[in-house]
Amino acid sequence: MTVKAKRVRRDPEDAKNLILDATEGLMLDEGYAAVTTRSVAKRAGLAPGLVHYYFPSTDDLLVAAYRRATAANFEQLTSALEADDPVKELWRLQTEGTPMALAVEFMALGNHRKAIRAEIAAYGDRARDLQSAAVARFIQDSPVDPAICPSICFATLLASVARGLVMEQSVGISRGHAETRVFMQWMLEWVSGSRKATPAS
Repeated sequence: MTVKAKRVRRDPEDAKNLILDATEGLMLDEGYAAVTTRSVAKRAGLAPGLVHYYFPSTDDLLVAAYRRATAANFEQLTSALEADDPVKELWRLQTEGTPMALAVEFMALGNHRKAIRAEIAAYGDRARDLQSAAVARFIQDSPVDPAICPSICFATLLASVARGLVMEQSVGISRGHAETRVFMQWMLEWVSGSRKATPAS
């Protein structure tokens, strides 16, 4: 007599989170190209049909993963920019491994999928405006001349340097990284006014 395996009913939100966790894990471990319905289902321990049920297309899955990641990132960003020294916190957040590594993977994906590109552009503008507003409040009494480097420029430079370091590190490039990090720390100290220093002429 054959005993049928008892089917386990999963809570829809639990199932969706398992699928999105698996998607993020694949992107970090193997790159965005590794994300397929079958690979995500296998990693999540679910049937491929269940992945299709919640996310009918790969774009639907990737957009959902991006939105979940950016929602978490936005919370972290908001908290960082409310700190006593938002400039240092912004740098720390931008150079941390997993969130930035995932962001870089999504940016690479955006070159190939219009749906992701649109999401990245919308989130990027929103995040940059938030960063700029916080930086503007902080550097108004600092040596930074807003006529030369307005807050939006400062926020963009900070994010761009951090992203560049993370992207290069992900492919094994490290030359110049230590020196760049030392310089950035010096610059942040200078801006925050905790060190009596003047930039080299």
